[in-house]
Amino acid sequence: MLIHGIWLCYGIPSFLFVVFFIFFLRGREFRYSFYRVIQCDMGINIFCYLNTWISRLYHIPSTIPLMIWVNDNFYALFHFYIFFVNFFYNAQAMSVIVTATHRLWSSRPMSNMEFWRHNYGYIYLGVLILSGLHAVSAKLLELNKPDYYDHVTQKFVSSPIDPETIVIHDRIFLVKSSAYFVILLYINISTISNLIKRFPHNSSTVQSNKIMRSLTTIAFINSFLFFLVLLVPLSPMVNITMTEDYRYNATMLMSDVMSLFFPYMLILFDRNVQNKLMKLFGTKAVADRVRSSMT
Repeated sequence: MLIHGIWLCYGIPSFLFVVFFIFFLRGREFRYSFYRVIQCDMGINIFCYLNTWISRLYHIPSTIPLMIWVNDNFYALFHFYIFFVNFFYNAQAMSVIVTATHRLWSSRPMSNMEFWRHNYGYIYLGVLILSGLHAVSAKLLELNKPDYYDHVTQKFVSSPIDPETIVIHDRIFLVKSSAYFVILLYINISTISNLIKRFPHNSSTVQSNKIMRSLTTIAFINSFLFFLVLLVPLSPMVNITMTEDYRYNATMLMSDVMSLFFPYMLILFDRNVQNKLMKLFGTKAVADRVRSSMT
């Protein structure tokens, strides 16, 4: 199927790219707390991406026999998957909000960025704890159940959930997702407003306007991507008709974009990243390494 090709051609190279960037951003050029926040965000995203493959493997025909064996001999893995679906959904949403909050903080005049330098680790520890509490509560309430292999129909099917539990799950998900999006939207609008006030269009430096445009663009892209990720699972609640396969594939595709797109944004809009990559992989850098290897 085409969608499986997209998973492989976009997902796997982008996953390796994200892993590369986590180490790449440890360089001296990236000493600001913004890059530490980005590294934490990417760390959450790569583990989220890896978790999705438990589900993908029983949607790919060639790996279904493997997942039937897993279903029969190690069904706990399916519980592991559904637990971390809840965990990473909340962790990603909170991480996007943390990243946006960092930009809002830095957009204010005379902002004290030492707070972020010393406390970003504690902030992300809080994100992990809150996400874990969300996932544990969903597990205890049995709001989600893992799929299983039905040997009669010979296919993977959803575990039955009573209608009342489905209504509760949908309401919680709708309220929580709407809250995440409204918070993120408010933060990004506030950031844009602060940047316009701090760097007006008649600002004396071209660099100031470039910073404003770059941060505004990143804020918009983050909000837009998160909105797309929300839109697919919310579609049944607002009477948007999709087939089960289409909804699943769309959710996975949007998840991949959300989880693995940050390195591309940095390459497009971050001058420090662009300059460092040119030093490492530019024509002159490659030529210098070739010459040094020959001497």
